[in-house]
Amino acid sequence: MKCGALLLSLLFSSFIDIEAFTSRTQKQATRTHSASAAKASSNTIQYANKCSDSETSSQSEEGNNNMTAADTMLFGRFKILASQIFHKTEHSFALVNLRPLVPGHVLVVSNRIAPLLDDLHDHEYDDLWKTVRKVQRALKTKYNCDAFNVAVQDGESAGQSVPHVHIHILPRYRGDLKRNDDIYDQLEMWAPREEDSQKKKRLEVPDDSERRDRTLDEMAEEASIYQSLMKQSE
Repeated sequence: MKCGALLLSLLFSSFIDIEAFTSRTQKQATRTHSASAAKASSNTIQYANKCSDSETSSQSEEGNNNMTAADTMLFGRFKILASQIFHKTEHSFALVNLRPLVPGHVLVVSNRIAPLLDDLHDHEYDDLWKTVRKVQRALKTKYNCDAFNVAVQDGESAGQSVPHVHIHILPRYRGDLKRNDDIYDQLEMWAPREEDSQKKKRLEVPDDSERRDRTLDEMAEEASIYQSLMKQSE
């Protein structure tokens, strides 16, 4: 009888120990699962935030790039900042000069990159010269000058340093240069950068004493040739 009671007691005790072990194991598994879930959730949130930050940064950089692109114009291969441009129209813009020959020496440039005046469409051509006149009026108010040099180097052989149509506007005063034609020599050697200027060749122009006046017949003959060419181009 005593042996039977002892056996039942041992079985009951083992059952309690197994149940307690099972309960502890389940609780530990639950805690482990919860911790893993929380960690996974945290990692997901961090990854999402990182992606969001990256996307925001990318959008910000893209916005800055767009802003930069919108605020610059091209003069040939040179980027001109908005802070250097003082007038813009639909087809032209005016900018201050990196290497001015005289105070107020500015450039008027076609918006579209075209090497020669003849490459411009009629509306671009008209807009360009209307802009030149408007800029001249502004410069006259600023510098109180009594004259201008308005110059175009239409092609590389004419001294054009940037293959993009541009017009030089230079305020002038009586007696501002010892030799008035020196301004043309300076324009001939002008370039946006010193190294570009050094590559240019000077045009050898005969001295006035070496030049002769042509006869009326010679000039009339030449004018007649040009007249015929003009009629063909109409």
